[in-house]
Amino acid sequence: MASSATLSASAGGVAIAANVIAPSVGGYVLVPAGAAINVSVNGNSVSAPSAGPAAGSDSTLLVYGSVVAPTANLIADDNHLPTTSGNLKLRLLDGLTGAAAPLSLDAAFAVIASNVVPGTASPYAVVASSTALRVDVFSPTSLTPIYSDPALSVPGNAVYTLFMLGDAAAPIPLLRRDR
Repeated sequence: MASSATLSASAGGVAIAANVIAPSVGGYVLVPAGAAINVSVNGNSVSAPSAGPAAGSDSTLLVYGSVVAPTANLIADDNHLPTTSGNLKLRLLDGLTGAAAPLSLDAAFAVIASNVVPGTASPYAVVASSTALRVDVFSPTSLTPIYSDPALSVPGNAVYTLFMLGDAAAPIPLLRRDR
């Protein structure tokens, strides 16, 4: 969402977020399986995903877009650890507002995610862990990365999501360890 919007969400009477200021990423919350999801932005109800999370699943509730026309998506997570402890799993989640162009993610100079449209996440890619992993996020509207970290220290045997949040003109990257 655009900066300064206030978001609240719940599922089956359990608060997922209460008056959170966008852009923001919260933690996991245990909610009843299949419970209806309720979302509001600045006090106005937002059309939420029709089906709540399945029993035993991990999901990310993404609310993105403009304050006057927000969209809510439920994105499936896969928090299973990589099969080799020296590796990590990494995905890109595009939560940018005002970005019609899909994003791509490079790690160690290799494309690991491409055509990630706003409101979605890429599949997880397995990458070797590193104390100096080069990570770049590209938009097809620019020859230079919209985010770049030439020496990201990411331990292995973990699962990560790189969130791209906020307005497309001033993206806010947030790397979150999911497991």
